[in-house]
Amino acid sequence: MSAPSGDRVELELPSRLELLVVMDKIAESLAEVMAFDDVDRDAVAISLVEAVTNAIQHGHHADPSKRVKVSFELRPDELIMTVSDQGTGYEPEETADTAPPDLLATRGRGLFLMRSTMDEVSYDNSNGTTVRLVKRRSPAAEGGEDA
Repeated sequence: MSAPSGDRVELELPSRLELLVVMDKIAESLAEVMAFDDVDRDAVAISLVEAVTNAIQHGHHADPSKRVKVSFELRPDELIMTVSDQGTGYEPEETADTAPPDLLATRGRGLFLMRSTMDEVSYDNSNGTTVRLVKRRSPAAEGGEDA
């Protein structure tokens, strides 16, 4: 299978946590199309769900009238996902991204998970919050594992 080049998928969803399962399935399916291995497929899905959860809970305070915008850009060697909310913006502390979280806490692991599992994570707070997540295909996947 050859990886897609320049395909873009965009969608909007209401800020409802019960729709996270849809995001999980879409991310997993697109990572499969990109021929990511199982570990990277899980990383893509987990990171996207975390980013959308943050947009719903922190950006929109679970207000279903506000929309979360999600886009996927499929490139030959990487998947770029962006998640945008209409909130007041959020500038994560550098330590929140790099310090190991309290594993027993009920919250606070999302930023760490995204930073740990994705190749790039960046934030733009100029209009709400937009999180950009990049996952590159591993050399084994790029070499083509199809039989």
